[in-house]
Amino acid sequence: ISAVKNVIFRSLMWQVVVFRGQKLQLMTSHFESCKANSEERMRQLRLVMKKMSQAPDDVTVLFGGDTNLRDYEVAAVGLPPNVCDLWEELGEPEKCRYTWDTGANTNKEIEFKCRFRFDRVYLRRAAQDGVPLMDPHSMALIGLEKLRCGMFTSDHWGIYSTFSIKPKETD
Repeated sequence: ISAVKNVIFRSLMWQVVVFRGQKLQLMTSHFESCKANSEERMRQLRLVMKKMSQAPDDVTVLFGGDTNLRDYEVAAVGLPPNVCDLWEELGEPEKCRYTWDTGANTNKEIEFKCRFRFDRVYLRRAAQDGVPLMDPHSMALIGLEKLRCGMFTSDHWGIYSTFSIKPKETD
């Protein structure tokens, strides 16, 4: 994987934006699929975590995408102490656990039924004094209804997240 401007091919795209005076670095990706590509996914996760950690302290970083990660892969890589998994931060809501569910989502013809939390959202809050803190407020799965054509929008459910912004307490 090589970086060119704001794009790392297949793995990572990002853009810094300003929303209500807050600098946000928005990141997305589609990690390698299939169980056999575990090592590549873990390498991709390490790159994402490195990029999130390297953002300036006055920037809040949000990553969301189809990571295809298994829980054991995330555990093996680990998250930096300043990065949180929104699903975990919000108390692991069961209704949002499985973003890939071949029992409920019939877009793929798969003989076996399985469910995974392949899609994830990670947050690294700004660390600079005086910069407001962005806290996750809620999350929900979207795309759960079939379209008129009888298909879902994707073989994955989307994640819809809301946040609150509060002033950062100073020491």
